[in-house]
Amino acid sequence: MKSPLPAGRHNIPLTHGGLDRAYALQVPPGVAAWPLPLVVELHGRGIDAKRFGQLTGFGALADEAGFVLAMPSAIGEIWNDGRIQAAWAVPPDDVAYLGAVIDDAAARCPIDPARIFVVGMSNGAAMAGRLACQLADRIAAAAQVAGTAGADVLAGCRPARPVAMLDIHGSADRIAPYEGGSRRGLAGRLMLRRGLVTSVSVDAWAEFWVAANGAFAGPSVTQLPPDTTIRTWHGPTPASDVSFYRIDGGGHTWPGSRFALPAFLFGRTSHTFDGATVIWEFFSAHGR
Repeated sequence: MKSPLPAGRHNIPLTHGGLDRAYALQVPPGVAAWPLPLVVELHGRGIDAKRFGQLTGFGALADEAGFVLAMPSAIGEIWNDGRIQAAWAVPPDDVAYLGAVIDDAAARCPIDPARIFVVGMSNGAAMAGRLACQLADRIAAAAQVAGTAGADVLAGCRPARPVAMLDIHGSADRIAPYEGGSRRGLAGRLMLRRGLVTSVSVDAWAEFWVAANGAFAGPSVTQLPPDTTIRTWHGPTPASDVSFYRIDGGGHTWPGSRFALPAFLFGRTSHTFDGATVIWEFFSAHGR
């Protein structure tokens, strides 16, 4: 183990699959004791990791809360989340790449293997869901905003062990519709033309994780006025927990963001809660 990287944001060189796939790694200041948790943040389609971090606020939160933040980048800003896409002649193995990012980060900083988490939005959310299916032996909890998974991913999902799952989704999301199926609206039509296919419904995705994690106690229902309903299921251990947030009238957006996406394309941004804070609180309670 090398000495931990100093505090700050570092551009880390990484070659994977014969390609330069560098990523950013942020180390918090004033670390009193290692190891620290690792959060892997996955950007959405068409936005780079730096701008996505500004949208979510995770960079500032990482320094405040004291966790290491990895910000990898997809090839062409599109993750191979397991849905059939027309973006590549040979689809990249992003599951293996993100596993390599975790390995590389752990080689540069003492990372607690019981507190490795993944979060993503949109295409990044679907990628986070795929990782929860295929890297369940490494990831303690996953969080998704405005995304679930493709039907093929759901059909083939066999997690090796429970993964605590948090999903935040707007009921009026036209790009990743709450009820699943095809994207709607201008932005949705543009994405369909470029090879993105349909996703499963939020309720089908919740049902899967309740069964996979054995989280049969629930759901308990909590309201966050004026627009958010939280359904939570519990199982034998905290790793079994499943929590789904429905934002009534919410669009394809990051809740609480100071940098709201254009409403005419992406819909309404809710400010009922701060997405990054809620997700980190969930992660903090769900280490292995």
